[in-house]
Amino acid sequence: MALVTTAAAGQVPAISESAVVGPSTEAVTRVITLKERGFPDGFEIAGLSGSREIYFPIPADAGAQNLRLVLPYRTDSSFNSRRALSIEVSGKTLYTTALPDGFSEGVIDVPINASLIEQGFLAARIVYSGAITEDRCVDQRLSAAYLSFAGSGGLRAQFDGASLTRVASLAAAMPTAIDVDLPAGASAAQTAAALTLMLGGADARLAGNRRTNPALGEGWQVSRVIFADPASPALSVQREAGEPVLQIGGEDPVASARLLRSRWNALVASPAAGSAQRNAGAAATTLTVGDLGGDTSIQNVVDRGQWNVAIPTSAVPAGQRMTGMVVDVAAAEDGGTTRPVIAVLLNGVLLASAEAEDDGRTRLDVDFPQGLTTSRNNLEVSVARQPAGGDCKFAPQGYPAQLLPSSHVKLDPLGTVSDFSDLPAVLNGGFTLVMPGADALGPVASLLGPLASGEGAVTVSYSDMPEVGAVVYVGDQAPAGTDPIVRFDQGAVTIDGENGQTLLDAEAIGELTTVQLLEQGGRTVVWIKPGADFAALATSASPPVLSYGNVAFLAGDQLDFAFHNARERLIDIRYPEENTFSQFLSRYRLWLIGLGWLLVTLGFVYLLRRVIVANKTKD
Repeated sequence: MALVTTAAAGQVPAISESAVVGPSTEAVTRVITLKERGFPDGFEIAGLSGSREIYFPIPADAGAQNLRLVLPYRTDSSFNSRRALSIEVSGKTLYTTALPDGFSEGVIDVPINASLIEQGFLAARIVYSGAITEDRCVDQRLSAAYLSFAGSGGLRAQFDGASLTRVASLAAAMPTAIDVDLPAGASAAQTAAALTLMLGGADARLAGNRRTNPALGEGWQVSRVIFADPASPALSVQREAGEPVLQIGGEDPVASARLLRSRWNALVASPAAGSAQRNAGAAATTLTVGDLGGDTSIQNVVDRGQWNVAIPTSAVPAGQRMTGMVVDVAAAEDGGTTRPVIAVLLNGVLLASAEAEDDGRTRLDVDFPQGLTTSRNNLEVSVARQPAGGDCKFAPQGYPAQLLPSSHVKLDPLGTVSDFSDLPAVLNGGFTLVMPGADALGPVASLLGPLASGEGAVTVSYSDMPEVGAVVYVGDQAPAGTDPIVRFDQGAVTIDGENGQTLLDAEAIGELTTVQLLEQGGRTVVWIKPGADFAALATSASPPVLSYGNVAFLAGDQLDFAFHNARERLIDIRYPEENTFSQFLSRYRLWLIGLGWLLVTLGFVYLLRRVIVANKTKD
């Protein structure tokens, strides 16, 4: 039986045993890199102590064998020191070694028994420790030592080819990096399904738009999704070049894409999913650290422990906005007179700090100042202890601390949409992309990726504007019924700043991609006017993230200039080819205001002088 789509739009496809197309029992080498697990550049442990916990997903029915933890590393120390590294898997120490003095680099290769896989995950813990001298009171922060691991390292495993012929197993085992292969003449529904897979900051691109691909023999690191005609099963498995490929067909490919993209994708592997009719885009009411995939591991803190949580606005539920944070931290008592100090920072700004409570759990309730949040935010929570010192009497001792999963973002109703950073609250509820053809999908997906989760209903139209709902419009002319902030139907346009200085001239604006946040009949419309290098967005390794303002100009894949027309009083939008009276007033408004004040002042002085002269005549 194949996966089939339910009749009602937006519902999860009913699932039973999935169809197998082109079965193959050849083993597949899967490489789960640190980059895929949330460490795009790897990670570094500074000083002489620290640890990291990494969870590698291994589906229970994948038949994983020949597991190896392969970690390229680099380390250095400014002083002679005794440093050690150990690796624990599922609570068992499998590897330990002494690190040499000075600079060194290499590759750690640890074989792992498949019996250590627990509940679909392989939990690896990297522990780094060291000391400089026999003196127990040495401050480790002065060591200038470090140990770093490259993002290309990770877990290598061989998956049983027969297990990956089922959609449920493939969906659970496939890499998060996805190449989406749209057929020539793709339908609007297929294009909408491809867009759904590329939203939410996912590492998904149209086939051919990925700048770097793993070399042959480096294992399965990039998934491939292809599309079939509506008569094909909603989801099925193909085999190409020795690797499994997920095929989307059926009458409603968007429903299948939403299921794979949404937080309910675990239903794919559930035996009870055959009767599941739950909406994949069901509205969330909370946003916890666990929902965000944040680090909540326990750290043994000697002097300072830190947790970082990325908070993209695309994770915010539809119709909501972030207003603050409730942070729960547990810190064990160390028996000292000085309590640990907990600090909360957002985007590098200190929001609150407090001493840890006696009962071991401390709650900090903070509000976000207006204008601090952006489309991508970084929450930093730290626990600082005062190590016992004195006459080298005490050895440094770490005590456990943890950022608790109950920590959550405070949400309020959105209200007015004023900046690009407010768009996720609108687009997460669903939107329609109106564009002239499928060729614009790659650049648009790169631009919208950080601004929408893909869990809401996404539709695509190649011509008509929908009557209701938010719209992303791609075209050279503004959508009908909108009042553009920057108009292109009045000839050349320039952007001037203070004292009439030209910030963007007409020639530059003609080459740039322009994005504007507009309103049409009470709904939000995002107008994208493609520029000369609009296509560069599709292949960009780091596409721009729209955040501040309601107008943005893009030069290729770089944000050139952004502003908000209601807040930027010194920004002047001019149309030199028009010589209307309103244009004259707009251009010389500051001079006219000054002239008006001068005339009023002169009139007042003249009137005051006449009064004085009249009083003198009477006297």
